Amino acid sequence: MNRIFQNITAITTTLLLFFSTSSYSYAYGEIPITGESSLLDRTISDSDFIRWQNSWSATGSTHTGDVVLTPGDTPADLNFSWYAEVSGTPAVLLSTAPDFQHSHVVLGTGTAINRTNGIHSYTSSDQVSVSGLFEENKTYYYRITDDYYAPSVNWSKCYTYQTKNTEEFEALVISDAQIGASGSMDVDAYNWNRTLIQAEKTAPDAALLLSAGDQINEKTNEDTLQREYEYAGFLAPDLLRHLPLAATIGNHDTKVSDYSEHFNNPNRDGNYGATPAGCDYYFRYGNALFIVLNSNSRAVSSHRTLMKQAVTENPDAAWRIVMMHHDIYGSGATHSNRTSANLRIILAPLMDEFQIDLVLSGHDHSYSRSYSLLNGTAFIDCNTVQKNPLGTTYVSLGTASGCKMYGLASPEQYYIAERSNNTVPTYSILQVRPNTLSLQTYDYTGKPYADPLTIEKTKPKTDPLSFLTSIEAKKKVNYTKSSYNKLLKALSSFQKSFAKTKTDKGAQKIEKYYKKSKDPLSYYGYAAGTTDVLPVGFSTLLDKTLYGSAFMLSSDFTAKKTTIKTADTNLKKTSLTVKKGKKKIRNNQTIKIRKGKKVSLKIQKKPAKYKVTYSSGGKKYVTISRKGKISVKKYRKKPIKLKVKFENRTLTFYVQPIKIK
Repeated sequence: MNRIFQNITAITTTLLLFFSTSSYSYAYGEIPITGESSLLDRTISDSDFIRWQNSWSATGSTHTGDVVLTPGDTPADLNFSWYAEVSGTPAVLLSTAPDFQHSHVVLGTGTAINRTNGIHSYTSSDQVSVSGLFEENKTYYYRITDDYYAPSVNWSKCYTYQTKNTEEFEALVISDAQIGASGSMDVDAYNWNRTLIQAEKTAPDAALLLSAGDQINEKTNEDTLQREYEYAGFLAPDLLRHLPLAATIGNHDTKVSDYSEHFNNPNRDGNYGATPAGCDYYFRYGNALFIVLNSNSRAVSSHRTLMKQAVTENPDAAWRIVMMHHDIYGSGATHSNRTSANLRIILAPLMDEFQIDLVLSGHDHSYSRSYSLLNGTAFIDCNTVQKNPLGTTYVSLGTASGCKMYGLASPEQYYIAERSNNTVPTYSILQVRPNTLSLQTYDYTGKPYADPLTIEKTKPKTDPLSFLTSIEAKKKVNYTKSSYNKLLKALSSFQKSFAKTKTDKGAQKIEKYYKKSKDPLSYYGYAAGTTDVLPVGFSTLLDKTLYGSAFMLSSDFTAKKTTIKTADTNLKKTSLTVKKGKKKIRNNQTIKIRKGKKVSLKIQKKPAKYKVTYSSGGKKYVTISRKGKISVKKYRKKPIKLKVKFENRTLTFYVQPIKIK
């Protein structure tokens, strides 16, 4: 419990009381790991694995070409993709009857490829998109063919696809299967398959499978045999034939186009956030909008365009869920305080801007869950149950295959609500209901691995900081001193607790120089900058979240916000008009008055009860009384500066003495 207090020197009595009365139940907890660990040694001699491996050795390579279901734009749509050894016009045969009575044929397109896993060679990436044909809670049967116009059409065996209820549904969530990372592709494929079998038992009616990236391990395109054989391991589970898979581009996927050749993702026409593997995309399922970002790309404006398009097209979506590979608020020892923290600079503000409810990620091969975060401030009362949270909750998933596992960052970051790196594969179940979003994580035996998370909404989510824009833009000159000072005091108190970041020049620099010679970062061969954490002073958000800490209670935020809005409501406007005769004196205007002449200014002011003060910059020549009467005593060629002050308003003008002829 005391870990969150490390490196924090000032803690209020309220926070101390909160922490002292909180309790946590860590299902597995933290395991000391030096370097990395995997299930390789524990699996290689297992009798079940040996039996599985004997069968796999004979048939495993064929799975490289297996058909994969991916989501369409909506639940009424569905996409198909597979590798073909012959080129032609691909097609899908659909029916609601197992004998394919009253069937429907949908044609697709084949893209020429040259892929091999050393045993099988593929010439075409076949993709078919079916729109508007699927109804809820129905069983559909389908077959595929590589060439619908062949003299004799060769249809595949029959597969099934069961549509689900969209008002309430579940999704399986995994990350970092990373087949091949343990050193044995067979071991990883076996454990990956085992995890999915158990996940399906836990949630047999799941509507989707979400993968937060790193489907395979081989990073480069130099050995396509290895990449495609690893894809054989990833694509082998039967679940992928009847459950749509939304896969994210991980850092191990990003440099080769085979990702886009295996997965037919929706809404990718704009090619936003693209790397050689593919780009951002999004889809709608029921009340949830899923936005999948390619976090290998640092093109922030491109990501923003995609997110704006997704949100604009789905204004009624109750939930906004982002999936990306890098855990920008994770807690793994390998990346969370280094490369992922650097990406936090550019990606976290997007989550605030579009009021994202939940971010799912991977990358560090360990589990962590944040408190609700807004602008880098953690709301520490938003833990396992979050009611109308102000910010975004970030969950970093473990590895679904146990291919490799790492240690955890020390000290634990202030924004972490729970974390664990027990060395077993994991999966999560995301449950989406009209007013609640919940996530439960399990190990591959089906035992709970972490505390359940529940996010509840009783009202639409809006930007909690939007009220500041108009208030901070208000000019001091327009208001009385006392009312404006109360507003400043309220803003200062809020800023002291919340520490809202200013314009982040570091984020601007990252985007401006992305892939250019001055790129400050170097990830996955895209530039020549650093992979170390960026220094203090580079980014206001990084200074706040990595080199500092910011946390508070939601009630404190709300109270301070109310104080600001009350002070804003109570602002008293002022007005000041100064005239010489019937003519209004403008700021910095020069008026001429004869030597020895006296002129009384006419003052119009609101509120009337506040006083006006006057001053002269050359009393030897021109004076002005407490009642605003100007007296010209001596001639001077240079004009004399006079000031009329009323609350926060100051009118400056000049008097030019004129000689008496």
